[in-house]
Amino acid sequence: MLSFQNLYIDEAIADLELTKMISNRINFSSKILVEGERHPGNGLLLTRNRGQFVKPCPGQKGSVCCGYWVVEWGIGCPFGCEYCIIQNYTGAGDVTLFVNWDDCRREIIELGTRLNGPIRLGTGQFGDPLALEPIFPLNRQIIEWTRGFKDFTLEIKTKSANVETLLEAGKLPHVTLAFSLNPQKLIDFLEHGAASLDERLAAAAEAASKTGCSLAFHFDPVIPCENWQNEYAQVFSLMHEKIKEYRVNWISLGTFRFPHGFQEKVEVFHPDSPILTEEFYQSDDGKIRYFRPFREEIYRTLMPKLQEFFPETAVYICMETPQLWERLRSNSFLSKDLKQLLDNRIRAL
Repeated sequence: MLSFQNLYIDEAIADLELTKMISNRINFSSKILVEGERHPGNGLLLTRNRGQFVKPCPGQKGSVCCGYWVVEWGIGCPFGCEYCIIQNYTGAGDVTLFVNWDDCRREIIELGTRLNGPIRLGTGQFGDPLALEPIFPLNRQIIEWTRGFKDFTLEIKTKSANVETLLEAGKLPHVTLAFSLNPQKLIDFLEHGAASLDERLAAAAEAASKTGCSLAFHFDPVIPCENWQNEYAQVFSLMHEKIKEYRVNWISLGTFRFPHGFQEKVEVFHPDSPILTEEFYQSDDGKIRYFRPFREEIYRTLMPKLQEFFPETAVYICMETPQLWERLRSNSFLSKDLKQLLDNRIRAL
């Protein structure tokens, strides 16, 4: 059972059955009524989303973007990954959950009826919702709301191994279960509370075998630890060994990047973290990144290895410029091209 120091409840949703259900599924030291959706800190806030649930993915200015849609179900995560930029916007371990699910359902149905062509909708942009599924089973609800959508996938991304809710949902051809991965040594050092590499891959295989869902994997961020080339190659080999018989829609690579103010948060929450020891610079989109030649070296090393093990899978890089894409491919590659690459995986389902 998840535990929080404080449970904050917005007065506007205090009487909802969902609020009561979540309250009964967690441990907390004190319960406090508040107004609005501003998180007071040190705990879990239950409130309502006063904006939109369904939004285009907030890609960075100047980056090649894939045309992804995201569900803003709240923000926060029970894990303590040292590189996670969510801690730039919340306290470590703080979580906000929106409980006005009727509005979420309406927006998702509207998206499915309004758009022509493939839709890739994800729930993993603002935290790890599958890790929170035991207390906040929104993924299970979205699975049911979207059954029968044409050219559609719901991408559920996680660092947990909590796939029980998926196993109970029957056949899931419209679901892409995605796992964020890293070498086990980095999971041990940096991804506090998350499932092990073996546990994630076992969960992926079990879910794909029993539900027929597709899989996806995200190496974002790639962290260049000692002997990183071989460390990541070993992960790719293990992935192939464990899940080679199942459909993998896509695999992404991204390098560590962060906004201004993030370094100060890391120094507070993780004062001994090694993630800021590389050289960085401020890029045109305002994010702070590794220098371009080093990012290019990472991609040139890892992309061919992935494609060697997964030749039928779309392998792409996340939040990078058209210029870097062109250097890697020797031809122009824009947002429309990346969208088409990933959309074609949905059309093939």
